[in-house]
Order: sequence, then structure tokens, then C-alpha cells
Amino acid sequence: MIAILKKEIRYFFSSLIGPIVLVLFLLTNSLFLWAYAPNEYMNILSSGFASLEPLFALAPWMYLILIPAMTMRAFSEEKANGTIELLLTRPLTEFQIILGKFLAYLILLILTLIPTFIYYYSIEFLSHGNIDQGATIGSYLGLLLLGASFISIGLFASVITKSQIISLLISLLFCLLFYFGFSLIANVGNDTSISYIIQQFGIEEHYYSISRGLIDTRDLTYYFCLIGLFILLTKVTLVSRKW
Repeated sequence: MIAILKKEIRYFFSSLIGPIVLVLFLLTNSLFLWAYAPNEYMNILSSGFASLEPLFALAPWMYLILIPAMTMRAFSEEKANGTIELLLTRPLTEFQIILGKFLAYLILLILTLIPTFIYYYSIEFLSHGNIDQGATIGSYLGLLLLGASFISIGLFASVITKSQIISLLISLLFCLLFYFGFSLIANVGNDTSISYIIQQFGIEEHYYSISRGLIDTRDLTYYFCLIGLFILLTKVTLVSRKW
């Protein structure tokens, strides 16, 4: 499992994919937060408020694109190159193979978040230390769980096709559905009780709940169940190749 983890990380940084993803994520966030933004709320300098809320509002949409692009080759490339059978003959269970890839992408996700601490210290300096620590920690935890959910979806999309483009599109569709789709569907109906239930299936509801700084076990349970569901679906699909 460790060998697979190292292989994925090594590939990420040995190609242009790694630097491009990291630079694109940081550059886009920097431009929106400090230079250009479609509205004053998204720009820290224009809004007049020393807050990291614009970062945590923008980052999920960035991950919605970047994570499917990162994970699209996870299994699709193995299938296209005919090396998936070789991978399955290793003395590892299917779960260990999937977990190795999942943890590799999770580490890469964390690497994209670490440089954003610069924004935190900048905001703390501008606000003279008047920053909501609980909300900041909750928002980073929410981003980590959101990203992990997208990774599990990306792995499933990659294991069902040998085309990286199709994998990318499927992953984008599912990530968009789970992040924004359920909230959109919930707003269509007039029955508030049904709308509330539908909203609970969406990532966005739980992401913003955690971002308030109140860690609710219901939100954590949702994320762990969603991640577990797509890892299980990935495992079932991978096992089916043996038959």
C-alpha cells in the first residue's frame, strides 16, 4: 500500500501535473482574494473586512475542477495501458490498493492547503489578531473532508472507464451533484420538511455547517459515509474485473 502511495505522489511531481495544479490553485485564489474578484465580497482588500471567508467560499469550486483532473488517471491509465491486471496480482487486497491511491491524493490535497496559511497570517496581521479561530479551523477541516469526498468520487469515476476524459466528466458530474445539486433541487419544492431532507444529502450543507466552527457529529458522519460509499463502489467495481 505504501508503495502505491509513493508511486502516485512520485508521478504527480515527476510530471507537469503536480506543479500546474499547485500553482493554478494558489494563483487563482490569490487573484480573487487580493486582486480581482467578480464582487467586493470575494476581494479582501475591497470588502474592507479582514476575513478568510472568501477563500473558503472559492476553494470548493476550485477543488470541484482540480480534484477530478488529478484523479482521472488513478485507474483509467492502468486500464488503458493494460497494467491493471498486473496491479491486481500484487500481494495486496483491492481495498489496500484503493486506500493507497486515496491516501496519496489526500496528501496532495493537504499540500495545496498548506500554502494558504499565508493568507491566514496575512488576515491575522491585518485584523490585529481579531480572527475567529474556531471558524477558521472548522473551515479548513470542512475543506479537507470536502476534498476527500471528491477524491473518493474521482477514484470511482476512474475505475469504471479506461478513458481519462470520460472519467473526468463523470467525476465532475457527481462532484457537482453532491456539492450543489441537492441544494438546487431542495430549493425547487415548497415543502420545507422535504427540502430540508434533500439538502442533507448535499456536501454544501455540511461544509458550511462545519465552517461555522461547530463540529457536529452529524456532519462528520455524513462525510465518512459518503467517502466510504464511493470507496466501496470502487472496490466492488475493481473486484468485478477478476470474474
